[in-house]
Amino acid sequence: MGLLAIPLIIWGALNFAGNATSVLGWLSIMPRDLAGLINPPQVSLPDAIKSAVVEGGNYTTAPTSETLVAKVITRASLDDANSGADMPFLFSLVSPFKPTGMNTIFRGDGCRFLGKGRGISQDKNGGYIDIVGASCVDDRGIAYELHAQGTRRLGFVANVGDFTSGTVKLIQDKGDHTLQHAENVMLRFDQPVALLLEAGRVR
Repeated sequence: MGLLAIPLIIWGALNFAGNATSVLGWLSIMPRDLAGLINPPQVSLPDAIKSAVVEGGNYTTAPTSETLVAKVITRASLDDANSGADMPFLFSLVSPFKPTGMNTIFRGDGCRFLGKGRGISQDKNGGYIDIVGASCVDDRGIAYELHAQGTRRLGFVANVGDFTSGTVKLIQDKGDHTLQHAENVMLRFDQPVALLLEAGRVR
């Protein structure tokens, strides 16, 4: 499907000094065979992550627990839905996020969200991507996690401002249907997020 192995530099990029979320927290929600599944980025990972931080600082809206804006930082092809292969996507938080049962507000790149591709719409213009994991780090360096149980999901990915559709806009890149790298999307949770589970100190 035109997918390339992810270059080793991605690991250093994900440890970019300006981000708020640790690589340890990020790895906890990623599949082991990530290297063979991600389309190479068009924008460098440090630049995409830095953009999430900068854009997050410009948000003046009240934090929410149900609908978030996030940036695409890694992506996969959505054309293999019938093969049984994992189709992982990773998103970096942009808009403020506050679980209803916590006093902590997470801001730009304070959380990473794992998406799992489910396929494409019949007209091939929209993609189905579920949110299945989250990893956040607060200002004290405490990590928090949330995982969907079994085959369930936490929510799904949509276009920013789209509260009616269950799909997200796709592009074609080297023959693959996928998301535009470094573009903002909307994460819509099926239920407001109440609590994240504390996973320990990471810095």
